[in-house]
Amino acid sequence: MDVPLDPPDDSSPTLRDALLVGDGALSSSSGDAEATATTFTGVDFYDPAVDVADYRDRIVLAAGVAPTDLPALATALAAAGAAALVARRTEDATPSGEHPDWERSLPVLRHLDGDWAQLADILRSLLSAHSIGHVTGVRMGDLFGLANALATLADGAVSVVDATGQVVGYSTHSEQPIDDVRRRTTLLLQEEIPISSDVEYQSLLRAHDARHFPSDTDQFGRVGIAVRASGELLGSLWVIQVDPSLSARTQRLLEEMEPIAAQHLLRAREDAADRDQRNSSLLRTLLEDERHARSAASQLLIRPEAGCTIVCFRVDTFDGVDAMRGLHRLLHLATSVSSAAFPGSHSAVIGTQVVTLIPGSIAARAHTFAHSVIRTDAALLAGIGTRAYDINGIARSHREAGATAGVLMASPISGDRHRQVRIATFHEMRDRLAILQVTDLIEGLDAAVGDSASILAEHDAAQGTDLSRTMRIYLDHLGSVRETATALHVHQNTVRYRLDVVRNDLGIDLDSPDTRLWLWLRLSVASRGSA
Repeated sequence: MDVPLDPPDDSSPTLRDALLVGDGALSSSSGDAEATATTFTGVDFYDPAVDVADYRDRIVLAAGVAPTDLPALATALAAAGAAALVARRTEDATPSGEHPDWERSLPVLRHLDGDWAQLADILRSLLSAHSIGHVTGVRMGDLFGLANALATLADGAVSVVDATGQVVGYSTHSEQPIDDVRRRTTLLLQEEIPISSDVEYQSLLRAHDARHFPSDTDQFGRVGIAVRASGELLGSLWVIQVDPSLSARTQRLLEEMEPIAAQHLLRAREDAADRDQRNSSLLRTLLEDERHARSAASQLLIRPEAGCTIVCFRVDTFDGVDAMRGLHRLLHLATSVSSAAFPGSHSAVIGTQVVTLIPGSIAARAHTFAHSVIRTDAALLAGIGTRAYDINGIARSHREAGATAGVLMASPISGDRHRQVRIATFHEMRDRLAILQVTDLIEGLDAAVGDSASILAEHDAAQGTDLSRTMRIYLDHLGSVRETATALHVHQNTVRYRLDVVRNDLGIDLDSPDTRLWLWLRLSVASRGSA
C-alpha cells in the first residue's frame, strides 16, 4: 500500500479540531481561545524514558500518570514546547474558573473515562492533510456530510452503513458515477444482501484494515472498511472504486479516516436515539392524550388546520424477535422516506406498529408514501386513516389507520379477495371494520349461548360434520345452492342434504330473515377467530 495520497498542504490541526472530533471525550481546562488555536504535529503517549524535547509541538497523552505527577510533567513539557497535555478528568477537579499555575504553563485537555487508544487514533487521524478543511468541517453526527466529504477526498461515491446493514448516509455528488447496486441500496436504504449472508461484508469484519473488492461484472468495484470504537462494530464505509489502479490510495484514506468516522457514527446513534425517544413520546401524546395533544402538536411544529394523515405500518411475521427487529428497521425506513419527501412528517414505534404523520391536505401524498415504504419488503402492511384538520381528527385518523392495518394483518378466510392486499385506506375497509365491531359485541351477548350457531358447532363436534362452514358459505352466497356447492367442491345434492339436516334434524328456521342474519354474524365471527 505504497501509493501516496495527494501532497499535504501546509495547514496543521489545532487543539480546537481535537476538541471537535473528541465530541465530548475531551474538554479544555481553560477555554482560552488562543490556547485552542495551538497547532500540533503528532500524538504520543507519555514515556518517562523518552527525552521531553522529543515532544515538541506534539499532544502528550498522560495515560497512567498519577495526578500528583502532573504538575511537574506539565512544566517540563511546556519548557520543551509541547502542544498540549491530555490528562484524565478527575471528580475533584478544580472549580470552574480556577486553575492551578501548572495548567497555565501549557494547554491541558481533560479526558473522560474512556479508551485511551481510541482517543489516540482519533487525534492522529487529524494529522492527515485530507482531514483539515474537509472532514473536520462536518458537523459531528452528520453522516451525509461525512459521506460527501469522503467522496470528495476519494473521488468516488461513498455509502455509510450501520452495523445492521442500513444505509445511514451517502454522498450526493452528481458528477461521480454510480452503478445499479448503489442506486438500489440508496432507494431501499439497506444492503441488498443481508450482512449475515454477505461474504464480502463478513471478510471485511474479520480484517483490521481497508479491503478492495474488485468487480468481475459490469458493476464497479468497492473499497470498504469496518468502523469500530473500543472494539464495538459501529458500521462500515464503502467507496465506489471506478479506477482499480487507485484502490490502494482509497484504502489508505479510509484507514486514516476510520477513527473520525467512528465518532460520527457514535454521535449519530446518540442523536437518533434522543430524537426517536422525543418524537415517540410527543407523537404518542398527540394521538392518545387528549389533554396534552395540542401542546405536543406545537412542539412537533404540526399545524392541524393545514391537514395531515396518519399511516400505520405492521410487519407480517409470526416470529416475535423478527417482528421487533423488523419494526426498528421499518422505523428507519419510514423516517428516511418521509423526511426526504414530506418535510414536517414524524414517525415512531407505538405498540406493534410504526406510525407516521404525513402533513398536507392532499390525500394521495399518504398513499404514495405508504407504497414507497411497503414495496421494499413483502412482509410490510400499511393502513391509511382519513385526512384530519384538527387535533381530534388526528387521533381519529390514527385509530382508523391502526384498525385498517390490523384487518390486513389478520389471516383472512380462504379465497378472500383481500388476501393479497398489503395497503388499504380506512374508506376501503370501512364496511369490514363496521362488521368486525358488531361481531365483537356479539361475542359478549347472552343471546349467543345455545343459539343456532352453537347448535351447529355442537353437532359438528359430535358427528364430525362440517355444517357450520357449509351454512356460512351458503349465507355468504345469498342462499345459492349452486354457488355454495362450487365453493365447497361438492355436488349440489350434497348441499341440499346438509340444508335438510339443518332444517329438519336441528330445527333451525332458515326461512326466517332474523335467523339467517344472526347465524351469518355468529358464523362470521367464528370463522375469523379460527382463521
